[in-house]
Amino acid sequence: MWLEILLASVLGFAIYWFVSRNKEETLPLEDGWWGPGARPAAAEDESIRPFKVETSEEEIEDLHRRIDSVRLTPALEDVRFHFGFNSKYLRKVLSYWRNGFDWKKQVEILNRYPHFKTKIEGCALNDSPVGLAAYILEKFSTWTNPEFRDLEDGGLERKFSLDELLTNVMLYWTTGSITSSQRFYKENLGQGFRANKHDRMKVHVPTGFAAFPCELIHVPEKWVRFKYPNLISYSYMARGGHFAAFEEPELLAQDICKFVGLLEQR
Repeated sequence: MWLEILLASVLGFAIYWFVSRNKEETLPLEDGWWGPGARPAAAEDESIRPFKVETSEEEIEDLHRRIDSVRLTPALEDVRFHFGFNSKYLRKVLSYWRNGFDWKKQVEILNRYPHFKTKIEGCALNDSPVGLAAYILEKFSTWTNPEFRDLEDGGLERKFSLDELLTNVMLYWTTGSITSSQRFYKENLGQGFRANKHDRMKVHVPTGFAAFPCELIHVPEKWVRFKYPNLISYSYMARGGHFAAFEEPELLAQDICKFVGLLEQR
């Protein structure tokens, strides 16, 4: 009798799991207030407005003054990029940033594309352009290819130009947004693996996944399909790392077109 009850329970659990494993769930939208204190009672301005990137002589002079006053510690012998950004190579980057980089030209290039803005709650703290550059550019080195840690220059200019890299840094520096950009990681990674309900929920929209070989974490197709049951395409890419859209835009664009083509055939 007890064996029959046990078998019936196991069978019932198996049926429940099979039926409910792909059940669609939704999360309630919260107020999303990130600012200090209680959320204001008045309606917020949620309009989306076009804008142009702007700069000024004062902004550039302030940047140059801060670069000129930096104090760098000599790098350890043969340290390369194993302890963060190598300060010897950082001197080269700073010299170009101070004397060769044309921010006004990059602003003109950025303004060839449409930009839009809206109000987003959050704080930002930005005191040192050199510290900011070292933090961001170290990621562009080791997150592009972990083997770049073994190179004196971190392999930065093998995939990107200094103009491209410093323009990226300037977008954070001039807007003072590095802290608010890091909130995503605090909210999603700072509470433990699968701590939030959305981490455990399946996503049922049609999905394409491009697996780049030097991404920080490799996610096998079976893992992706478990989270995204409506997986349309899974591509193991020929090359590329965490910043694949920047590093290998053509490869990524081709894979997106492939995904859209497969979706349209359904």
